[in-house]
Amino acid sequence: MTWYIAITNPNCHRRAEAGLAAIGYRAFWPRLRKWVSHARTKQAKEYPILGRYVFVEIPDGEFYAVRNVNGVEGLLVSDSGAPAKIPADVVYRFRERYMAGEWDFVANETGEFYEGGEIISRKNRIPIGALVRIMEGEFADLMTVIRGRKNGKLEFLPPGKRHFYYTREANVRAA
Repeated sequence: MTWYIAITNPNCHRRAEAGLAAIGYRAFWPRLRKWVSHARTKQAKEYPILGRYVFVEIPDGEFYAVRNVNGVEGLLVSDSGAPAKIPADVVYRFRERYMAGEWDFVANETGEFYEGGEIISRKNRIPIGALVRIMEGEFADLMTVIRGRKNGKLEFLPPGKRHFYYTREANVRAA
């Protein structure tokens, strides 16, 4: 098995990844995750780091199956006209950096985290207006918008309620 680069149709990374997985091929595309503001709410969004490129692990000579996947436009070719092989260590370094959260600007820069049994707060907290999911407690799995801060806690308004509720930053994740 060798790694190659597939070129996806515009904004079709997920479709191509799902199609490749359906035929038994591993695919990977590193993503940047950041806060995006729209209509007075902030949401965590993912964007491809390498544009329209997706790494694909293909058994040698089985390129026809990849080209027929929905969302894949073709394979990146070398000067000789054959699909360009990518060294496995390049792909693994990208995967290590992605899994380490190097490009995750939502988790790396916001909130409170447990390290060594104590809570550590980061300077860049979850912004007001951010769409978050509450993880534990009475409102577990609730998607809500942060409305403010009070006494070091996040303020939110659950649906159907008339007054604000509060939770710690460690209890919410970006949605």
